Amino acid sequence: MPPARVYNHVNPLALVLSLLVSVPSTAAQSGSAAAPFNPGERLEYTLSYGLLPAGTMTTRVVGLEEFDGRPAYHFLFEAKTNRAVGFVYQLESREESWFDARELYSLRYRRTTVENDKPRNKDVRFDQERNLQIEGGESNPTSPRAVDQVAIIYYLRMLHLSPGARHVLRNMPDPDDNPLVIRVLKRERIRVAAGTFETFLVDLDLRTDSGLFKEGGENRVWITADDRHIPVRISSKVGPAHIQVELVDFDGGRPVD
Repeated sequence: MPPARVYNHVNPLALVLSLLVSVPSTAAQSGSAAAPFNPGERLEYTLSYGLLPAGTMTTRVVGLEEFDGRPAYHFLFEAKTNRAVGFVYQLESREESWFDARELYSLRYRRTTVENDKPRNKDVRFDQERNLQIEGGESNPTSPRAVDQVAIIYYLRMLHLSPGARHVLRNMPDPDDNPLVIRVLKRERIRVAAGTFETFLVDLDLRTDSGLFKEGGENRVWITADDRHIPVRISSKVGPAHIQVELVDFDGGRPVD
């Protein structure tokens, strides 16, 4: 019997949206990349389904903390549908990640969601030395240097982005979901509620259905072409369905002294 899949829900930003090891070595390497985000950073988004406003999302870098004796970024993702779609689908989600600031891999992932009035909880710890993900005393294999679905958006921001760049990432938590192929298509200036930005248009080719993103769909992210690499727009199209996420407000936080 195959091991149980630990991630049966992936947040809409996890992409983007889900922070990994590159093959070949074109991605950020252990301890070598300066983080383009600061503690206290807060990004606020609106979510739409076609022309219909569907909800809100927020991502935060809560802080740089100590986790099991390691310096770790504490990331927080929150999402909530609104009344316009609540009669069809209701979701309120709070997801957290503790991400090793030196080794650039996940240490813990925790989620609390209420989906159509059904609560779902998950708390996963990663044993990176043995390549295991542990939940409730049960262990399952994970990819080497695995990065969870919340941390991935931050890992993605550490990659080298330029038109024509291509990254093949093989550290999705579930080994069967590898690889995630990222292609930088071009530079593009776009306008969203938060302002006008010079961006890199990034295409994602993934092997799993991950909430917002679907295998075989057109999954794209616009990331600012500056040192911050902030995702300002996310788009996913599968057939006639079109989901779009746009940045409406942000706070860059403060650098660590």
